[in-house]
Amino acid sequence: FYITYTLNVNATLMFWPWVAQHMNIAGWGAVCVLGFISAASLYRMVSLSGGGGAIATSLGAVRIESASNDPSRRQLLNVVEEMAIATGIPVPTVYVLEAEAGINAFAAGYTTSDAAVVVTRGALEYLTREELQGVVAHEFGHVLNGDTRLNTRLLGLLFGILVIGIVGRTILRGLRNVNTSSQRSMLPVGVLVLGVALVVIGYIGVFCGRLIKAAVSRQREYLADACAVQFTRNAQGLAGALKKIAASPLRGVILETDVEEISHMLIADGRKPFMATFSTHPPLLQRIKTIEPYFNAAELDRIKLTRVAPVAGGPAAASVKVTELLPQMVVATIGNPDASQLQVAMLQRAGIPEEWRSAAHARERVTAVVLALAMSRDDAERARQVAFLKEKLSEVDIAPVEAMASHLPTLDPVYRLPLLSMAFPTLRQFPATQLRALMVLVHDVTKLDGRLDVFDYTLGRLLRLYLGEAITPLAASQLTPAIKLFTAREEIQTLFSVVAYTGNENEGVARSAYDDSVRHLLPMETPEYKCPVNWIALFDRALTKLDALAPTDKAELIKALVSTITFDKQVTLAEAELLRVICASLHCPLPPLMSAALPDQAAA
Repeated sequence: FYITYTLNVNATLMFWPWVAQHMNIAGWGAVCVLGFISAASLYRMVSLSGGGGAIATSLGAVRIESASNDPSRRQLLNVVEEMAIATGIPVPTVYVLEAEAGINAFAAGYTTSDAAVVVTRGALEYLTREELQGVVAHEFGHVLNGDTRLNTRLLGLLFGILVIGIVGRTILRGLRNVNTSSQRSMLPVGVLVLGVALVVIGYIGVFCGRLIKAAVSRQREYLADACAVQFTRNAQGLAGALKKIAASPLRGVILETDVEEISHMLIADGRKPFMATFSTHPPLLQRIKTIEPYFNAAELDRIKLTRVAPVAGGPAAASVKVTELLPQMVVATIGNPDASQLQVAMLQRAGIPEEWRSAAHARERVTAVVLALAMSRDDAERARQVAFLKEKLSEVDIAPVEAMASHLPTLDPVYRLPLLSMAFPTLRQFPATQLRALMVLVHDVTKLDGRLDVFDYTLGRLLRLYLGEAITPLAASQLTPAIKLFTAREEIQTLFSVVAYTGNENEGVARSAYDDSVRHLLPMETPEYKCPVNWIALFDRALTKLDALAPTDKAELIKALVSTITFDKQVTLAEAELLRVICASLHCPLPPLMSAALPDQAAA
């Protein structure tokens, strides 16, 4: 001990004088290391600029096809679609880590438009539908709370810290693969020393990275757990999944993927227990007891993991009682739906005719679904639109458009936006050039009759918003300086004038609805009601500027909008769809409004 201590002290005493005598070398060395770390982080961030899908595929996950007929994958897709409709965001792309037998999952992406949900094969095999629903709701909690954006950026930034250790491990792994002792003897000793040194330095980086991830992630996991219980109103779902993870021999460990990078994103720490120093997650038992306070840890011994048969079609959804729409209630559900909205989503998904649902999942027919939704319900006008598209599309492409257009008159209008949301995972597979061409075609089809109704505008705006963010997710996630309500008087005037006009044919009533809401929003200097004329471009510009409002101001704005809509004590489908696109543009995802989300026979 004395010799070791003396050597350590002498080494320390010799090190600092050497640094003092060789400041140039030490300084350039530090600059090179920092430059290498920064370059590696920048490289990783650029490689992840494709969003959640790029992250999933970089980790070896396989995308589940929307038209998959595998029962377990179909069940997962159904659960994700229902949760997306309930929360008011486009359906994320779903992936599975086929090589991972443990139970785990994570969500990734910069925005709700490029989000991806990834589960392990073990989660598909061992979780019941309600447990899978709890896990998916947990991941949606991360998406809606902005955790996926934070975690994705953290993934890029920490790569620079971890990459030194990765390089060292690669060197040592290469030396280990050298076959003969004669080949090893020919290798310079410096290579071995370099590899060991990089691994040692790398573990310092791992230690720092774990500290950062633990500081960021632990409380976010509790929040996502709470969101899952709130969304589903079924504590047993998520609790059951966590119990199975705790009882499993693997305990959610990820074996075939470099888990150090993504440990902070998983629903349960995917590292082996002896590697879990400074864990990014609270202990599983503690999380279970937070959900079920009277849980006894001895129950884990009685849990036996067995493969679970998927539920065909999912459980039947009960009818939903429609209640009065209040501004504060609407704002409270933004990014925070409850079980009633999930029931609405299940009813909406189940009510969509099979020909539409299957077409929205099929790559060769999904654009036909979008173009058909953009068409008029009037037979003569729709025939003109089909004729216009025949000039733009090939015979192969126009055939499914004609087929879907023929079904449009029988499709209940309440299913149009859910269908659009369900089509997004398939649309994201197309190249950016094809997506931009599709947006142009939708715009041309909707304006062919010389007039643009609210749904025409809603469809076009949502397509531009969601597909635009999916094409360039990193740019779409950049924050802009916040503005105040009083600096956006003209935009508020445009917004509320259009909303009041949409819900009231009588201009006097529309003016009263406008005045009642805007006077509360801008009491000091209330802009006058202006009857909307050629409002589309002005409305677009208003939404773009208002997206920069602070969250509290956005909440006040949405409350006032709901007051405008409910001024006449009724909510039309056009008003609900317009509010939906406004909230989407403000990045405040709105769950379906129950009073205008279902056909009359589905509401009780």
